[in-house]
Amino acid sequence: MMFEIQAHRGARAFYPENTLQAFCKAADLGCGVIELDLVVSQDRRIVVAHDPWVWLSSGDDLIRSDLFSMTYEEIACFDCGAASPAFPFQQSIRAVRPLLSEVFLVVEEHLRQAGRSQAMIYNLEVKSWPELDGKAHPAPREYASLVLRDIVESGLEHRVRLQSFDARILRAARRVMPWLCYGLLVDDPAVLSHFQHTTGFVPEYVNPRVDRVDGTLVEWLHGLGSKVVAWTVNQPEAMLAMKTFGLDGIITDHPEIALHLPGLVDG
Repeated sequence: MMFEIQAHRGARAFYPENTLQAFCKAADLGCGVIELDLVVSQDRRIVVAHDPWVWLSSGDDLIRSDLFSMTYEEIACFDCGAASPAFPFQQSIRAVRPLLSEVFLVVEEHLRQAGRSQAMIYNLEVKSWPELDGKAHPAPREYASLVLRDIVESGLEHRVRLQSFDARILRAARRVMPWLCYGLLVDDPAVLSHFQHTTGFVPEYVNPRVDRVDGTLVEWLHGLGSKVVAWTVNQPEAMLAMKTFGLDGIITDHPEIALHLPGLVDG
């Protein structure tokens, strides 16, 4: 299996994260996997956004407003195309938070028009926190069913992976679609000691934070039957270290670097 380069929230070095432009640019770069984040609107649409809220100005203050309290029509009124200072070459654009269904349609059409034969894989991160059930998103069973609805309607189940830090989402989704590809995101290394119990199965992927990774961990997870993709790997030396450890791939803000880094994808 070729070492996999996943574009984290799209090609963020070029366009603002989680926008249609960022995803299409990642495809143009030659990425075979785009990673994106999912939240829910009040009218139960699956929206692509990293945070389930926006910050609104009220006088001299900023007030946080949850997307789960807004319809998608209301969410689409907020521009999300301002360039981030963290990416000096990122271009400001006019953009709104897209629907997941729209991402599927636009990226697939972009690939068709470009005449690209390689199919795109969509790695979907469901943003979910137990303490925010009913506040920032529905409870796991409903949340999972909404995401699976969009996946099924897209006809792309065979090219979709569903990942989350929240094992409850993975359990709920797998009960409905056991044949889908699942991934557990890991930040706290203590999770690894009991993740098979919390998920109820061994996910196809276990994806730890880059500084949690070493060869021993990768060997152990491979022995359980899970592939390993680290996040978020942005420095060339860290990218090469991940391959040395035997990982199956990386999630990176800089696929334009990773895809052309000698020794990473060419053997």
